[in-house]
Amino acid sequence: MDPSGSGRSDQQYESMLDRVDTLLSTFTDSDHFADLTRHQQQEATFVVEGVAELLYGYEDTTLEECDRSSLETVCTRIYPAKMSVEPDHFGAVGPVLAAFFRFLGDRDYHMDGEDLAAHVEGLRDDIVTAAADSGTGSLATSTAMGAVDSGVSPEFMSGDMGDPSVEPDIGMSELGLTPDETAALDDALDALSPESRETLETVTEALLDPTMPASQEAVFDVVDVTREEYQAAMDEALANLQDGDAFRGPGNDQDPSVLDTDQAEWFLELYGRLLVYVNSRFDVVPEIDSYEEFSTAFLDEIRPIRDRLYHEADTEAIITEFVTENPAGLSESALSQVEEWIAYETDEFAVVEHRERDTVFLDPEQPRAFAVTAVHDPYPEKFPPAELPMPVADVVLLPFEDTIVSDGWLRPDPILLGAWDMLLDTDLDATDEEARHRYGVAATLPPEDEPDRSDAEKLRFYTKNKENRERFAEEINRLKNESEELARIYHQQIGKGRARSLGREFREMGLDEAYVAIYDGQVVATAPTESAVRDTLSDIMPDGTTDHPYIYHYDP
Repeated sequence: MDPSGSGRSDQQYESMLDRVDTLLSTFTDSDHFADLTRHQQQEATFVVEGVAELLYGYEDTTLEECDRSSLETVCTRIYPAKMSVEPDHFGAVGPVLAAFFRFLGDRDYHMDGEDLAAHVEGLRDDIVTAAADSGTGSLATSTAMGAVDSGVSPEFMSGDMGDPSVEPDIGMSELGLTPDETAALDDALDALSPESRETLETVTEALLDPTMPASQEAVFDVVDVTREEYQAAMDEALANLQDGDAFRGPGNDQDPSVLDTDQAEWFLELYGRLLVYVNSRFDVVPEIDSYEEFSTAFLDEIRPIRDRLYHEADTEAIITEFVTENPAGLSESALSQVEEWIAYETDEFAVVEHRERDTVFLDPEQPRAFAVTAVHDPYPEKFPPAELPMPVADVVLLPFEDTIVSDGWLRPDPILLGAWDMLLDTDLDATDEEARHRYGVAATLPPEDEPDRSDAEKLRFYTKNKENRERFAEEINRLKNESEELARIYHQQIGKGRARSLGREFREMGLDEAYVAIYDGQVVATAPTESAVRDTLSDIMPDGTTDHPYIYHYDP
């Protein structure tokens, strides 16, 4: 969304989302929805919700108010650029929207519903082409996902895994592959035997085919390739990569912003053991009965287990029961580490800064900032500094050996920028500044309580800039009247802010060097020397306030 927002209120935004939910509920029970293919039905909710938010954020309109121009702009320019999904998703956008707008027209929810339906049907190829220009699937990307997802080594979560809930998530941008990694992968594929290459190509084509089964595992029931043959081809591809260092395992012994190798492998094993326990408790994936089976499963198979832990169960109780029962036979120190995960944080965050030893994740709604250490690749490779702040969704942060790590399933979600802009009182930069002023940057979980700060510290922060002065106006008015010292700090801070604009004005007027006394935002005295200004202030200022004005040395 446009970070400037739509100009509508938070309540209007929430009402729009509620209305979309209502429309979708009715649409999915309609004949128009029934006429869609199974694949299109699976994508329908995501398509309609995504287009609705983009129309609202960028075009300041809704699904029931949009016209041809706004709909075409979103469908062919914004949606393909903003949505990080598998390539075959975009082929469903046109048919889904056509069915949806016919539904709106039939229900008299949109007077031009049929016209928009016909128009968006004609945009189907344009949408697919626009998405392809943003990056599509290939044998290389599919193999890369397989290298991570198939679990051919115990490093089942050895990277920042994008969103494996969509099958398969194979965009290079979602994988976060660097140019060196991409080149190394291409070289490894070029060196494959003809049989292995044919195997991977067959599976890749099937995974990209929207008419094929939705489950990756089910693909092996359709194609003339066995799971074992695919695994052997993947093993060969990975073996070809072993001579180079473009693809790293978990951890990095040279980069302080990444767990070292031993730490990373230990974290991944402990987390895997916990998820195996969750699966045994709730039978989320019946095919997985052991850690060994878990570590060789596709990530889209594992994902529901993780989601069950955080979204559908009493997370703290499950972790406590795992520690009490100790089904994996872990040591006391290992159990203590897992028990610390009761202090987990899960929410939508913004990646706002890369530092030497960590990356700062901001939760804008608290607001709190967290110093996060990577488990696999350094975060600057995943989120380039030029693209910050980067909103990321479905984040789980966990304490681990005096650091904070992500469990890996975070995914970029640019739409959050627009949502935050409408729901928050200020922008992300100001929210980040407030979080750091109030709490600092949390280095472990649970984060420490807000430190005690003096009234003077608070007042200096509140008056630091124009935005803060507007946002904290009530606090400023209260504090500045509580003591002479706080009044002095207030006037000094206001004077500093005014001095910046005065300097520009004086230079434009061609004035010579001078000392300027500023009080309550106004110039109250000037003189060629500081001592002369102070003498004037002692004559004109009320008793006890002589040192309140800020003295600005103007030197052109």
